[in-house]
Amino acid sequence: MSESQSVSVILVDDDPDEHFLFQADLEDAGVRFRFAAFTRPEDALVHLRDHGDGPAVVFTDLSLAGANALDFIVSVQPLLGGGAVGVYSGARNPEMEAKCRDAGSSFYIVKPVTRENFAGMIAGLGNVCLEEDHQTGDLHLRPAGSAAA
Repeated sequence: MSESQSVSVILVDDDPDEHFLFQADLEDAGVRFRFAAFTRPEDALVHLRDHGDGPAVVFTDLSLAGANALDFIVSVQPLLGGGAVGVYSGARNPEMEAKCRDAGSSFYIVKPVTRENFAGMIAGLGNVCLEEDHQTGDLHLRPAGSAAA
């Protein structure tokens, strides 16, 4: 499978330990992806402006030191390249989930992320998909409709 067909996964969380846990949980579950993590939303925006080379799925924590996650959700929309932005939260909060959706969030996923809840969330997006490597069983994040290399 071609790296150029891969969808980037970006995590914005002011706790660097969460970056490691997020990536490790998914990789341990056999989900493979290009990954970038940022502690500050403005750094993620600069990265997407400068290096946006295709669809990105952006996860943001709600509690960002010195920043507003809802403002970030609005700001990142034009930079997704056909991807999606959503919330990666420690707890289910229907009121906040509604506010996030009003701001443009496509999903709200509760920590820890697993293969099953990640696959369900991706299936609900429609513009990206998980493609299984039948030899390894790994799942690769791809733009919907892309052909395997």
